[in-house]
Amino acid sequence: MHEHLLSDYFILAFMLLAAFGFIYVRLHFFTDSPLSIRKSSAKYWFLRSLRPIYRPYLVRNFPFYNRLNDKDKILFEKRVQKFIDKKDFIPRGGIKKVTPEMKTLVAGSAIQLTFGYPYIYFRHFYRILIYPDEYYSLITRKFHKGEVNLGGLIVVSWRSLKEGFSSHDDGHHLGLHEMAHALRLINIIENDEYDFYDRKTMQQFDAEAKKEIDAMTRNQGEESFFRTYASSNLEEFFAVAVELFFEKPKSLKRHNATLYSLLAKILKIDPIAKSHRLDASK
Repeated sequence: MHEHLLSDYFILAFMLLAAFGFIYVRLHFFTDSPLSIRKSSAKYWFLRSLRPIYRPYLVRNFPFYNRLNDKDKILFEKRVQKFIDKKDFIPRGGIKKVTPEMKTLVAGSAIQLTFGYPYIYFRHFYRILIYPDEYYSLITRKFHKGEVNLGGLIVVSWRSLKEGFSSHDDGHHLGLHEMAHALRLINIIENDEYDFYDRKTMQQFDAEAKKEIDAMTRNQGEESFFRTYASSNLEEFFAVAVELFFEKPKSLKRHNATLYSLLAKILKIDPIAKSHRLDASK
């Protein structure tokens, strides 16, 4: 009788352990949705700590990260590590190996942009291609500094990416620019992170952006707050606006407070505020 009970307890314990193991693996490797671990501090238990080799590059290159409180710094670090773990970093055009610095600057740019969305990691874009300099695209037949490909690629020129970190207040940041393109794309194409930000707010942003583009077109040759490239289309305007939002937030807000407010709502971040995340409690 006792042996039978012990056997039952052993089976029950084994089943509980197996269930816990399944839940852990599911949460750690496959779950980022807001309905899973998002509603309490437990959502961060399954993010592994940043490897020490990456931290110096965060400290050296990300003022946004350095201004965070201690709790949010840890979250930022863990999310950077998860982004690195999830992506396949591929050297191209003479780069023999993707270095920890390269991975950190790419991942940090992505996490800075999505810091208001703890469950977004650009899953659709699972490969990161890094060229040493501007590269020639057989598709567009032009040289590029970076691009986001619907096939699941994010491509950057290392030199151009690095230059974006040489100044933190000039409004030029290739990492944020390309991640802004990725952010818009993953919200409209079918993928695991589809439709995560409010489309109505983005439509309001686009309407305001069109006014800026129209003004730039009418006043060609005159100095503009936005660089000329922003007038190419709404997608490029959004990417350029994101660069300014993080690198020249006060200037952007003075120039067009509506645009600034809409970007803050879309990204759930306010770079000017002491606490960057607008919905840190969620």
